Amino acid sequence: MKRWIASVAAAMLIAVCPSALDIDKTFAAAPLKLIVDGEAALTPLHPFLDQDIAYIPVRVLTEFYPAALQWDNKQKLLTITTESTSTMVKPGSQLVLYYGSSTALEGKAILRNGRMYIPASALNLISGADFRLDQKQNSVSIISGSVSTTVRVPTEALAAAEDHPEVKIYAALKDKTAYKGYILEINGQKHKYGWQTYRDLSHPPELYYNDINKDGQPEAIVILTLGTGTGIVEQEIHVINPKTWQELSVPEAWKAGTQLVSSSITADGKDMLVSLKLAGASPSQVTLRLPDRSDDPNIGGKAGIGTVTYYMVENNRLTAEVNVTTGFLESIGTLKLVYKPAASGKALEPESVTFIAFDEYPATVKKLTAND
Repeated sequence: MKRWIASVAAAMLIAVCPSALDIDKTFAAAPLKLIVDGEAALTPLHPFLDQDIAYIPVRVLTEFYPAALQWDNKQKLLTITTESTSTMVKPGSQLVLYYGSSTALEGKAILRNGRMYIPASALNLISGADFRLDQKQNSVSIISGSVSTTVRVPTEALAAAEDHPEVKIYAALKDKTAYKGYILEINGQKHKYGWQTYRDLSHPPELYYNDINKDGQPEAIVILTLGTGTGIVEQEIHVINPKTWQELSVPEAWKAGTQLVSSSITADGKDMLVSLKLAGASPSQVTLRLPDRSDDPNIGGKAGIGTVTYYMVENNRLTAEVNVTTGFLESIGTLKLVYKPAASGKALEPESVTFIAFDEYPATVKKLTAND
């Protein structure tokens, strides 16, 4: 009798359970891993796929984005708030209230075991972050957006030197809209620097690996954009000795331009004449005529230098371009500086400066001698 009951119970168990093959598949399908900026997420909750849509727990937002989550159990409504935004999400709904208007998500919000999940694609709407689904690695990776914040050290490089993938640069810390420090990697070795810049994803760091001080070994050249605006671009340059990790001294381009160039602006009848005297290896004098501008109150007695600054590495030489202006940020041309090694071997200094006039400002150039 006992043997018969046991046999019936076993048969019933087999009848209600999936096949052995299905059980193997169920246990073999490990939960998706959730990655934030290259590291495992702090939340123990896992993402999942539903009708080919990747879902992530809303809770993960607090790991990289300055947001607060508030759940209204009576209305079954989740509110995601920051200093300037408020997003409302309701389980079972594909619409969210964002900036006072309804926006459709890729799929419906899901409440599972008391936890809210949203399509991973909604991250960009809410925080500016992006995501990547990697089914081979069984993971969903979140890449923080331009206004996100995290205490993590990103494992993905911001830039790598052309033809030298072993030379990379990382952000040491992301804090809201700023990069607070950078990490330079050369041949597997890393060193941290305290450079701080605005997080402008449209102007990532530029990285070169060239022998620009002619000492027989390449240097790492890091160009960072500090800010941009109407008629304004500000960059800074860092040149690193990869053996000592020491930074070579490089005069800022606009300061060097101010020291190498003297200017005057004078009236000539109805016109204004701009005179630039350029020092350096090949001294010269440049004269430009601004027609019918003698009564322009915005034009002062001297030209301005450096509201736009770009650094480059060309043919193993560090160069810089800074603009020359008259009046209210009216650019009339560009100064190009070429740097050379300084005698100390621990610095670079400007060797030559040339002026490139814009087409609408015809210029005459006169070479100067030591007596001029």
